Amino acid sequence: MLVTIDGKKIKVNKKCTILELATKNGIKIPTLCYHPDLRSDGKCGVCVVEVNGKLMTSCNNDISDGMIIQTTNERIIKQRKINAQLVGCNFEDEEEFRKWLKLSNMPDIDELKFKPHASQELDDSSHDIVMDFKNCVLCGRCIQKCRDIQTVNAICYKGRANATVVTKSLGKKLIDTNCVGCGQCSLVCPTNAIREKESYKEIKKLLKDPKKHIIAQTAPSIRVALGEEFGLEAGISVTGQMVSALKKVGFKKVFDTNFGADLTIMEEASELIERIRKNKDLPLITSCCPAWINFIETFYPEYLNHLSSCKSPHQMFGALIKTYYAQKTKINPRDIIVVSIMPCTAKKYESCREEMSVGGIRDVDFVITTRECAKLIKSFNIDLKLEKKMQFDNPMGPGSGGGAIFASSGGVMESAIRTAHYFLTGKEYSAIDFKVLRGNSGFREASIKIGNKTLNLAIIHSLKNARKILEILKKTRHKYHFIEIMACPGGCIGGGGQPKPTSKEIIKKRAKASYEEDKSLEFRQAHKNPNIIKVYMEFLGKPLGKLSKKLLHTKYSDKSKCGL
Repeated sequence: MLVTIDGKKIKVNKKCTILELATKNGIKIPTLCYHPDLRSDGKCGVCVVEVNGKLMTSCNNDISDGMIIQTTNERIIKQRKINAQLVGCNFEDEEEFRKWLKLSNMPDIDELKFKPHASQELDDSSHDIVMDFKNCVLCGRCIQKCRDIQTVNAICYKGRANATVVTKSLGKKLIDTNCVGCGQCSLVCPTNAIREKESYKEIKKLLKDPKKHIIAQTAPSIRVALGEEFGLEAGISVTGQMVSALKKVGFKKVFDTNFGADLTIMEEASELIERIRKNKDLPLITSCCPAWINFIETFYPEYLNHLSSCKSPHQMFGALIKTYYAQKTKINPRDIIVVSIMPCTAKKYESCREEMSVGGIRDVDFVITTRECAKLIKSFNIDLKLEKKMQFDNPMGPGSGGGAIFASSGGVMESAIRTAHYFLTGKEYSAIDFKVLRGNSGFREASIKIGNKTLNLAIIHSLKNARKILEILKKTRHKYHFIEIMACPGGCIGGGGQPKPTSKEIIKKRAKASYEEDKSLEFRQAHKNPNIIKVYMEFLGKPLGKLSKKLLHTKYSDKSKCGL
């Protein structure tokens, strides 16, 4: 196809939209409702262009042979301003709307001619998400994510024409819907009408309390994404700079949640082997992802016996900090505050669950997202890019490379198989990298031979695919031995608390960085990590032992008849 765009003739070999063609050729077209991973409906109309003399939206119209496209002229700019004003009628805060226009490459508008719609009441009933629709622009991104990618349907449209609003299903409070807290709606919301429930300001106040011993632990997916909030390209690891910045902020210790991931592998690999030997409750399904846990509890409670009993890595680590670390340092565990810095909004609810405590002491006291972490650091006027690298603190120390790849879909599975192979055979696998378990597809299958046993595996990300595999299990329960499920597209690197924008291409870059970190570490298997060996020798005893089960394992329950 031959297309002319702004006077330049371009030969195009594959189907694409006008917006995609313009972007590929360095031409900026303003967009408000567009997101590269979602279906474009052209709702806002600000990406309008002129094609063969006619105005049309560029985000949802494909190119065709002979098109003559003009991306800017007086007529186009006038129409974009009118469409933006129509979008702006949903905003109560004019200043915020103008900021949004600037971020979207829109020229400023002299005055907003349209009166705002009646706003809905702010909903902060959830542990994870706040819905404040005074700045909703009806772009529909949140609905698409919740309905099409996650198949949860906790958000919907209500009303018609200019009375249309985005709201919660059946008009309920968010906490009373089927919302699983994944935060994917907040990740794609362009105006902060949906956002995580923030805790960083409370933590900032606590950091001033000399009586409290405040510890940060950081997930593997944070270090490959946090730099984006400070202007760095996606996929750049900022591990050392992050530790330094958190120390400056005032945390007494900064620990590596990779250590908690290694604990998870020691326990989960042992659990897998035990179930295979007993031929009971197979397939084993991972339990690292709290949004996935909420999903199975709500929609498929009949499969709860297939879940691993392991707590998620940060909860395991929190339990050890309040016990093992407290004993070694002789600090009262009630004076220790554990702050988990996570890519995930659902971990906010997870940390509040009754199951996530030992002896009435919560494993984790606060969870903040990657975005909140950046806000906390910036509030101290710290520029992450200028920080000198520092190491994580002991006595637990850093985790293994196997912990690092927990960030990506397939990483939990790969790490578990590395260790399960050793536990079953007494030998290391000849090639540490299980590349057959890697990839971008949301539904992947593989078979791995360990000794005389062939394990059938599945790796799932996004809840749409989780639903798909659970429906398969209804027909053939014994097809798989082990299944990894992550709620968010791409796994934790695409979590609901990660920097905006997060797209498929950005997720690929973050994943590459996590696998590069794995390769750079001295120990790449959990069972080889000397810090892990030490904590079992000094404190836990053995995987699936009495103390391990008390501190590191839990149970989940049927929530199909109640809200979260």
